[in-house]
Amino acid sequence: MGKIRILPDLLASKIAAGEVVERPASVVKELIENALDAGGRQIRIEVELGGKKLVRVADDGEGMTRDDALLAFERHATSKIASVEDLEHIVTLGFRGEALPSIAAVARVLLRTKTAADLVGTEVEIEGGKIKDVRECAWAGGTEVHVRDLFYNVPARRKFLKSDTTELFHVTNLVTHYALCYPRVAFRLKHGGRTLLDVAAVETLRERAYQVFGADFLASVVELEHVGEGVRVYGFASKPNWGRTTREAQYFFVNGRYVRDRVLAQALSESYRTLLPSGMHPAAVLFVELPPSDVDVNVHPAKIEVRFRRPAQVQAAIIEAVRRALQQARPVLEVKRPVEDRPRTHSERALAREAFRLQAPLAPSTSRQPSLGLAFSARKAPEEGKAFAPSEAASPEVLGARSPISPQCLARPSLDDVAEEGAAERIRLLGQFRQSFILAATDRELLLIDQHAAHERILFERFQEQLAREALPAQPLLVPEIIELTPAQHAAFESARQDLARLGIEVGEFSGRALALTALPADVPISEARPLVLELLEVADQERRSSPERLRDRLAASLACRAAVKINTPLTEAMMRWLVEELFRASFPMSCPHGRPVVVRFTLREIERLFHR
Repeated sequence: MGKIRILPDLLASKIAAGEVVERPASVVKELIENALDAGGRQIRIEVELGGKKLVRVADDGEGMTRDDALLAFERHATSKIASVEDLEHIVTLGFRGEALPSIAAVARVLLRTKTAADLVGTEVEIEGGKIKDVRECAWAGGTEVHVRDLFYNVPARRKFLKSDTTELFHVTNLVTHYALCYPRVAFRLKHGGRTLLDVAAVETLRERAYQVFGADFLASVVELEHVGEGVRVYGFASKPNWGRTTREAQYFFVNGRYVRDRVLAQALSESYRTLLPSGMHPAAVLFVELPPSDVDVNVHPAKIEVRFRRPAQVQAAIIEAVRRALQQARPVLEVKRPVEDRPRTHSERALAREAFRLQAPLAPSTSRQPSLGLAFSARKAPEEGKAFAPSEAASPEVLGARSPISPQCLARPSLDDVAEEGAAERIRLLGQFRQSFILAATDRELLLIDQHAAHERILFERFQEQLAREALPAQPLLVPEIIELTPAQHAAFESARQDLARLGIEVGEFSGRALALTALPADVPISEARPLVLELLEVADQERRSSPERLRDRLAASLACRAAVKINTPLTEAMMRWLVEELFRASFPMSCPHGRPVVVRFTLREIERLFHR
């Protein structure tokens, strides 16, 4: 007698149920999808003991006839598709015909349903996959499904369920997903008689996001929408200063279907690559719409995974949508750019450009930093609404003698040469705190600016722009710098030699594993030469399998960090003014290339609260 046998239908159903029904939230998901496919506009969910004891889902959809109600519990019975060709154009949430029979195989199920044309409803009772009773019932319309004692007949599965609190979390999270995806449908979720979610039908996603998350969420995100090459992306993405330590606040939907997809998650992370610190993740509610033939939803029985025909196109659309929204919103504050009460003269504009020294390989000056005259007793307070005038600390005699002008600085247009994009708030410089932070104010906010992070962001975007066109200008060294490398570093150097040359770093072989550094980028001080080269080699080794754009950005970020002004560095007023002006010209002034915040703001209301006003 052979060893291979055909499994009984009951055993096969229980095995199939293990793929579809993982926990109570899986039951809720399948029943909600059925309700939405049936055209339901009010969906009510009730659970007990986290869904282990009871899951009840009721809708006001089209309902089923008696024959359809019985056939719905047969394996692979569905009204959603009829041919192989239909699999290429799936527009419904369900289509496999596995949900109800899988649920009925491992629970006690009671179904009530009625169509608008029927005079009476139908009630079907199934236990462990076997029909117990079928009878007529009084029912208003739509469908209601009771699922009791999940996995009562599969003890091995039931003991692996988590606590009631954990299972309830998964149920609540799932209902939240579908409530976000279908704002024109009313949802109500109750647990043990307590209402956890109750949202009425609304017209827009923004209204539904307010219902679910509240006003604080809307204040912490930017709205986005992008259409290109057959892909539409819309939704919300968090501002960079609202990063989280987990990905739990990321919601992805493809053609109205809640999914967990690595392609989408990677695209979102890539959008924030230079805006969030390592280990922090953005929050997002992202909707992707594309032709049904371009996405395969028949990947897993749970229908939670998808495959894209052109994943790179989808990723590019998400990155473009998020980046454009963040750049347009400039969410760090509402200031477009700092302005002054009076136009500056040509000499003052030139002084402002030259004041901040980027090319710094000269020996540090031993002269004392001239005072800015910012102490309360040292100067007369500026008149209300006026910004600082250039002080003698930034005079040509003081700065010109020891601050050669970087070519990059000279190439930057003056703020007064930039067309004004509408009304802008006035920024007033107040001074420098502990030689590390710039204090400034508008009429409504107090701003604290990290001078190193601000300069880092300015240089990073400049390097990005230059590297996209050509190599960075190099500055020859009078005496080559000898750098000894480990075997691993030397291997990384061999693969990164061309990338280093584009950064303006010219290196030759010296002897063995030693390198002779003969030129540096024009903005990097000699003191940073050795640590910069070693850091760039480490980055090149880490990103050797990454895209050229990602490698270029990582290298530019490291270069900008080394070239930027450091903390504990006194700045003249003109230097601070240059930093603030250039910062708010940047595309993403809210964070440095490594994701740290650049500006911290305190609103007038927040300050008043500190004083109990």
